[in-house]
Amino acid sequence: MSHTPQENDAPAQPLSRRARRTAAGDTGRRLNAVPFVIAGAVVVILTAALLWWFLGRSEPEQTGDWTWTEEPADGVHARDVPPEDWETGWCLAGFSDEDSPANVIDCERNYDVQVLHRQELDDEVTDGEYPGDDIVAQQANQWCHDEIELNPEAVQAVDTELQIKLWHPSESTWNSEDDRLVSCFLARADGERLTGDFLADEPDSDDEGDDAEDDAEVDVVEEGREDDPEDEDSDAESEEDPEED
Repeated sequence: MSHTPQENDAPAQPLSRRARRTAAGDTGRRLNAVPFVIAGAVVVILTAALLWWFLGRSEPEQTGDWTWTEEPADGVHARDVPPEDWETGWCLAGFSDEDSPANVIDCERNYDVQVLHRQELDDEVTDGEYPGDDIVAQQANQWCHDEIELNPEAVQAVDTELQIKLWHPSESTWNSEDDRLVSCFLARADGERLTGDFLADEPDSDDEGDDAEDDAEVDVVEEGREDDPEDEDSDAESEEDPEED
């Protein structure tokens, strides 16, 4: 007697992966992670760029009551800088004298004077006493004339006469204001404005420095800081005061 197998006797077929997920109740779709990775990378790059812009950009430098800008759009590095803060090589606009604030401007713009040298006389040499007009003037002229090297090419390129304006202490300012400062400024003799940097670079040898100095000879003119006439009158009166009988 033959036996006919029933349907429920057939071996069970293995379920597919999708069928197993469906049987387990997982009917959602898998998300593609690539767009999220790209978006995250973009966010990181933008964040790094913003941090670099805020932290790495050049901020104006605050010094005392004035602010220095390294690359100003209008050419003005600092405004109303007091004389005690002026540095050698700076070009000044709005300059009236060595006691009044001025603007520091790019030397390629139009300016009034260029600071060539500023130095105080040494009290140790003079023992604090005024050494006399001749000694003060001699030292000031040495600093402002003999020891300053101008760029001969820049000087010769100017079609007008240049001069070095020199300020040094007088006996009155020495005693009453404790003044020891010698200042040297380059300017046009006609009072018009200058353009360019006139200070020479460091020479390669002593010979080259001597040649540059000879080629760039500029007259030195003493200005300002005269003795107070009232002080002179007082001294004269005290000397001429007759003795009482």
